[in-house]
Amino acid sequence: MKNTRLCTFWEYLFLFLFGGTAYCLLELHWRHWTHWSMFLAGGLVFCIIGVENQKIRWEWPLVSQALLAGLTITAIEFLFGCIFNLGLHMHVWDYSKQPFNLLGQICLKWSLLWCGIGLVGVIVDDFLRWRIFGEEKPHYRLL
Repeated sequence: MKNTRLCTFWEYLFLFLFGGTAYCLLELHWRHWTHWSMFLAGGLVFCIIGVENQKIRWEWPLVSQALLAGLTITAIEFLFGCIFNLGLHMHVWDYSKQPFNLLGQICLKWSLLWCGIGLVGVIVDDFLRWRIFGEEKPHYRLL
């Protein structure tokens, strides 16, 4: 008999580790450095995007899924910024010189970029769930 809770635990642990690693590698490529908190943020974001992705499945157009993922990333970035930058004074990032910023932790420019990264996250989550965990093969509609 298959223990679905145990399977779900291992699946989400894998997705967390994958998301954390992928985000740190993206930051290393883009900024040439990262911070350990970004591993936690990346893993958490990838898991949340996966949960959202599982709830809405194929009903939502891919553009809407990308917007939701971008909002999710922005929210986690704001939360982590408030904790690590404002609360713990770790100075991981600072958007205070960017237009349309909120407390220097998030800004419009990066939130729009997060929508693009979120789109990739949605597609990668679907692919991993299909190829590794045997879930439904991805199919999308753009609009």
